[in-house]
Amino acid sequence: MFMTTKTIKIAVIAAAVAVAGYWYWSPFLAIRQMQSAAQEKDAEAFNERVDYPKLRESLKGQLSAVMGEQMAKTQDAGNPFAALGSMLGLAMVDRFVDAMVRPETVMRAMQDGQMSPAAAKTSDAPAPTTSNPDSPAPAAAREDNKPKWTYDRKGVDRLIAYATDPQKPGAPNSEKLGVVFERSGFANWKLTEVRLPVLGR
Repeated sequence: MFMTTKTIKIAVIAAAVAVAGYWYWSPFLAIRQMQSAAQEKDAEAFNERVDYPKLRESLKGQLSAVMGEQMAKTQDAGNPFAALGSMLGLAMVDRFVDAMVRPETVMRAMQDGQMSPAAAKTSDAPAPTTSNPDSPAPAAAREDNKPKWTYDRKGVDRLIAYATDPQKPGAPNSEKLGVVFERSGFANWKLTEVRLPVLGR
């Protein structure tokens, strides 16, 4: 059976709409896949969505900027050891970032909206139990504490997801952890930057 011209046009339009829809929703799909991989502790699948060199550079840049501001204040105070402190501070930044940018820490950030080595360790600790093993309260409490993610799309190549604390829904984005995704190719999105709330861009 041959397809009519009208049927072909409809099929082409439907295919175009499907492709456009997939392209538009692809960053959200990527984030969802990362969160699922983190939940299942599937580091291999999770790492496919992370550009670790860019992630390290973004954190080093942010922390170095803060360190520079602190050193500048110290120099203004006339501290003769300011230059030495600056060098030591930058070395500490490199070590701190290397400790932070590990799969388990980044995976935990995508689950709990926190980015620190301590958060990864404490979050893996077993949850406290109650006298009633059938009680759903602990799981419900954990879900209530999970961040609510909001999204800010920047053009066609970048999307920022912010982790909103359910206890502070009105907090500005500068007080939230922000994870930046960038597009490469048609619809391949990777995590390239983490914006720490204390730095408040």
